[in-house]
Amino acid sequence: MLYKDTPYKVVQYLAKLSNEKVLPFAYKDENYIRYLIERKAIQPNGKQFSITKKFEEKFLEEIENAFNKCSSFIMKYDLSYLENHYSIEEIEALIKIETDKPKIIEQEIAFQNILTLYFGSSKHKTAQSNLSKAIKTILGIEFFPEEIKDQQFISILYPKKKTKCIILCENKNRLISQRHEFIEYWYAGGKNIKQLEFIPQPQHPIFYLCDWDFDGLNIYIDIKRKYLPTLSTFIPTNPKSLMIEQSKVKDHKSKWSNEKFLIHLNKTERGIAETLIKNKAIIVEQKIFITPENILNNAIN
Repeated sequence: MLYKDTPYKVVQYLAKLSNEKVLPFAYKDENYIRYLIERKAIQPNGKQFSITKKFEEKFLEEIENAFNKCSSFIMKYDLSYLENHYSIEEIEALIKIETDKPKIIEQEIAFQNILTLYFGSSKHKTAQSNLSKAIKTILGIEFFPEEIKDQQFISILYPKKKTKCIILCENKNRLISQRHEFIEYWYAGGKNIKQLEFIPQPQHPIFYLCDWDFDGLNIYIDIKRKYLPTLSTFIPTNPKSLMIEQSKVKDHKSKWSNEKFLIHLNKTERGIAETLIKNKAIIVEQKIFITPENILNNAIN
């Protein structure tokens, strides 16, 4: 029986042991390795272990099943940073979190409560840990409820003079820059947009400034359908010149998963998105320049 507290890294080695015949001797004190040694399934051989016929007959299938299940899950969410530090039991808990995602999101379960529910304790991890990062990735959130004291409201950078238009930003960087003459910048928190439910409908033209990628456009559609029906994307001047191959953008995880969202875009937005998908490219929000000319163009469109 595979011990649930066995480190994933050990299971990774064991699953490959019959082919690669490499399991470092440093793992000799792991509970499951001692269990296998006692049952003469593996045996020390210099600075590593070798397997016996008993290993392949009685243990390999269970080990391979556990490895394949965890490995595919790690690859699905790009969680390779957990491989050296987490056990099979902890990775299976993350898989359970994926299954329970709708309930966790709906009930707004706090990080410490998630730890208690799925890992048996809330005391050994912080909201800044790699485990926290993994759970956020699986749930598709940027903040846990206890982190979002500043997510009860939107941030606004008012202009120097009278507001002529509003730009709602996917990222907060625009609000940490110089105050504009007449643009009112809003930030609601990336994917965490629920607080937009409570604001009055804007009295000025309002545009969404975002990364032109799968996540950015789906967030835009979500906002438009739920909260701000007059919202439209901020169309960059000469968008083709801003396109970057998706594979060349470091740490970019928003992949073009499907094209269902296209039906919710207007003709101009859809044309840009279709070109991006065709070229496996994106437009990064930071590269979009805001000038009097393209503000006027957006207002006309």
